[in-house]
Amino acid sequence: MSSTLYSPDPPAKMKQKRLIPIHGTTDNIFSEVRDSFRRNFTEGWEKAGAAFCVIHKGKVIVDLWGGYADRECYKEWKEDTISTIFSCTKSVTAICFAILVDRGELDYSDKVTKYWPEFGQNGKQDITVEMVLSHTAGLPYFPGVKFTEEELIDNNKMSYIIENLKTVYAPGSRTAYHALTFGWLTDQIFRRVDSAHRTVGQFFKEEIATKHYIDIHIGECSNEENRLARLFKCSPALVSREVAYDRSILKLARYFYNPRGYFAAARRNLSLYGTDFTMFNNSDLRAVGQPAVNGIGSARAMAQLHQLVLDGTLLSKETFEKIKHPRNMTAFDHMIGEPQNKEHGFTYFKSPLQTWQFGHPGVGGQMIRADPDNDLIVAYLTNGMKTAGCEDHVFTFNRLQRKVYECLKRIPKFELPPPEDVDE
Repeated sequence: MSSTLYSPDPPAKMKQKRLIPIHGTTDNIFSEVRDSFRRNFTEGWEKAGAAFCVIHKGKVIVDLWGGYADRECYKEWKEDTISTIFSCTKSVTAICFAILVDRGELDYSDKVTKYWPEFGQNGKQDITVEMVLSHTAGLPYFPGVKFTEEELIDNNKMSYIIENLKTVYAPGSRTAYHALTFGWLTDQIFRRVDSAHRTVGQFFKEEIATKHYIDIHIGECSNEENRLARLFKCSPALVSREVAYDRSILKLARYFYNPRGYFAAARRNLSLYGTDFTMFNNSDLRAVGQPAVNGIGSARAMAQLHQLVLDGTLLSKETFEKIKHPRNMTAFDHMIGEPQNKEHGFTYFKSPLQTWQFGHPGVGGQMIRADPDNDLIVAYLTNGMKTAGCEDHVFTFNRLQRKVYECLKRIPKFELPPPEDVDE
């Protein structure tokens, strides 16, 4: 079930090269994906650990993991290792909302005030559920708010803060990624719509994770801490290398680091916890259950969850038709700094074959994408944070996805054979 590789860039304190563990299975036809996964490590693009999973027509055809869950003590990334999925959590949340729509408990076009009358203060009265889910609600950050732990875990205090907010721009007038606020807004809406008044995390655990054995957790997860990978910052050398690969990262950086921009303001909402995304190594912050950014899980679990959407287990065909493709034109995102397709809580992408995919990227390189036309799902996680985590700017994921689609075109018109071990 495993193989090992020599590291081209061993720590200075080591007297000999350390073996990089690579584990998992691939179908014969997709063996080149395994080679690409290995090269991400041997060529120095992966500085910690990673996992990659592909499901095609309901079958797991690639399931790989390697490197280190904690590189400082050489704790290996194992089959049951989970990691912070960051904004891939938004795709999980979007699926939960789609289930409420499917059950007739909610419509995307409903005004938030239908379920939460107090929300309509200070110019927020016409904001719809879809505006919140599509990042056009005018609340990409909460002005003047620096959350304490007490406020984050108290639904009544959170409700009061949101009710008294003024919008940053006129709702519906532009798209600006609600990176963090998406979670606080959707959680408060969701618990008012759900008949049992559950948060997104509670609903997901009871209605999906437990029933279908999906290893994703949003909220209290103290029992999972020993399996959780530790996050590591992107090194300056790797930043330079990634920028050389994709110069458009520089444009995104101007938006991210602009002290007067939306992203800087959004980061101030959680500034009491740190200044970069490794703050999510803090178990106290992770336990809050923020359904925009701090879910934890495995690449395999993310793929399995989205397979339940593709195969009709979680949604009716009618609801699935509503969400599987974007309905509107691509819009420029004034927080991210480039055009994107965002609707119903999902981000939509074009695959290497130009088919539509739905899912979500996560900061640092995380990715989940489901391609209905090809009945294909790709999921990637890494704890070695990459420079850019949106759209197609992550070298390691791009290499893997391109190889998957290259292999896909070679599949003959018969059933795939069982996967084989990675052992060599």
